[in-house]
Amino acid sequence: MNKLLIISGPTATGKTALAITLAKKFNGELISADSRQIYRGMDIGTGKDHPQDIKINLIDLINPNQSFSVAQYRQLALVKIKEIQSIGKLPIIVGGSGQYIDAITNPRPTFPIKPNRVLRYFLNHLSTFHLQKVYHFLDKKNYLLLNNSDKNNPHRLIRKIEIKLSPQKYLSSINNNFDILHLSLTAPNLYLYPQIDKRVEKRLKSGLIDEIKSLLKHYSWSDPGLNSLAYKEFKTGFDQKNVNHWRFAEHAYARRQKTWFKKISSITFIDITNPDHLREIIDLVQKWYNLL
Repeated sequence: MNKLLIISGPTATGKTALAITLAKKFNGELISADSRQIYRGMDIGTGKDHPQDIKINLIDLINPNQSFSVAQYRQLALVKIKEIQSIGKLPIIVGGSGQYIDAITNPRPTFPIKPNRVLRYFLNHLSTFHLQKVYHFLDKKNYLLLNNSDKNNPHRLIRKIEIKLSPQKYLSSINNNFDILHLSLTAPNLYLYPQIDKRVEKRLKSGLIDEIKSLLKHYSWSDPGLNSLAYKEFKTGFDQKNVNHWRFAEHAYARRQKTWFKKISSITFIDITNPDHLREIIDLVQKWYNLL
């Protein structure tokens, strides 16, 4: 068995609930592809309100002050996929972090490059502005292709500089030849935005603000974890203005996720506003999973 099921899509489309349903029906086990749920102690803001009886691999991997690369995710995910397949179960990748999923389905030759801790120590002392200047100098062409999110994310800039300066040889090909069914949930923005807003309110009522204040006793705003969505928006305060900033940031993130997945030709898109979408999904998985 070399089957690998992927459930992707923008935030608030019910990916995890669907993956749990499919895991129960097809003897599967879940592997998270969520770049925020890797952090320990960041539970409410990242939506770790999973059923207690369901095991989800690759969450709670590191502390909020630690760095974690796509290459590290790929390595851990591949090991877990093989483990699950070896016991006759179906691995189900679930999440909305496109780069994590891409690391499995379409790995780049730069992934084997290991972190350079000496270089990172130096770069971590530079401002985002100076990191931009360094990367622009090293790779002007690709710097100009960066979106605003990547351009203003110091951790991503550091990784790009690290790759550019690495003396390691790139691997020419990395392919695991998985038999993949990639289903991506989608919906019109007019449907998604209210769903996102409901989740924002739910997480606030669940104690997000207290969670952030508790994290700040041990970590700082400059740490990778607290520099992520649902946390960084409260850096200047905890009033309604910050809540609205977070809400609109979630909307923008959902749009970017939709744009990312639309570029992938091998995906089957499922509109969750279709009343029969669950039956459609189960039929697709059934045909693919039982195909000899």
